[in-house]
Amino acid sequence: MKITFSYLVRQDEKTWNDFNKSIFLLEKKILSRLNCKYDILIFCEGKPNIKAEKIIEFLKKEKKINIIKKIINLKNYVARDKEYDDIPHASRCELLVPIGYRDMCKFYAQSVFFDKNLDDSDYFIRLDTDSFFIDVRKKFIDQLNNLNCDYAYILNTDQYEDKAVSLGFGNCLYNYCQLNKTIELDKNYFQICSEATLKPKIFYTNFEVVKLKWVRNKPYNQIADYIIKTEGIYKNRWGDAMIRYYITKLINTDIKILNGCLYKHSGTYDSRSLIRRMIAKVYCKLTNNLFSNNFESYFSKFDNIFLGIKN
Repeated sequence: MKITFSYLVRQDEKTWNDFNKSIFLLEKKILSRLNCKYDILIFCEGKPNIKAEKIIEFLKKEKKINIIKKIINLKNYVARDKEYDDIPHASRCELLVPIGYRDMCKFYAQSVFFDKNLDDSDYFIRLDTDSFFIDVRKKFIDQLNNLNCDYAYILNTDQYEDKAVSLGFGNCLYNYCQLNKTIELDKNYFQICSEATLKPKIFYTNFEVVKLKWVRNKPYNQIADYIIKTEGIYKNRWGDAMIRYYITKLINTDIKILNGCLYKHSGTYDSRSLIRRMIAKVYCKLTNNLFSNNFESYFSKFDNIFLGIKN
């Protein structure tokens, strides 16, 4: 089995600095402990900054990790051939959702899975540049070493999506199901489409495990093609997380829930033991450290003790 860990890096200094911390923690907490084959695929729109170049070269030369840097123009990569109107941000109407963000949603909804650099891999694991693994237990590593599912996500990260960015999505799914009744879909597709309309959900962590054979197959891509052709990603800001969530529901996907890590992406997600989660939660409320932007850069002795950081 081979896993490809992948990043999409926006071309600015802050994003590259976040990437530096993320890939450092990825190697320390996870890659150094895997016994399966793996590589790292980095999509970027320009050259890494100096520190990122040094880290990448160190990992390649000293840790013997195969790292592929692929410079792309995101608009061309996802084959967007026209411009779209601006969309207000879901929570701050004075801000706009940039077109590049919507290109990114299409990238992760379908485009990236057909990259030739993935042809010899079995699984694709997505990380964002601000994805930080703070503590990883043996159980989590064992689960990655023995993947046998179509899709996997971290425990406690399925949550409700903002209805402001799901307008028309449930109706889109329902129309697809009505047009494709001969295809094997979940028999409860009406309830699934209703949920997508009334209380839409997502797998949220910006960390996901995707079996490439599954995501490249006909059932997944028939639905993805239909969704993309409606232009809802660009006109209504439908996110890739919501698209993936509901495709997995409609085509009866073999899903695995991963646990055994303390992970940070915007918020923090603790999938370790119940007692450990309770202690960490109390400590975080008292100190508020875990929610600071640079917490993942340095852990004090008290952090290590009360958060149970073992490695």
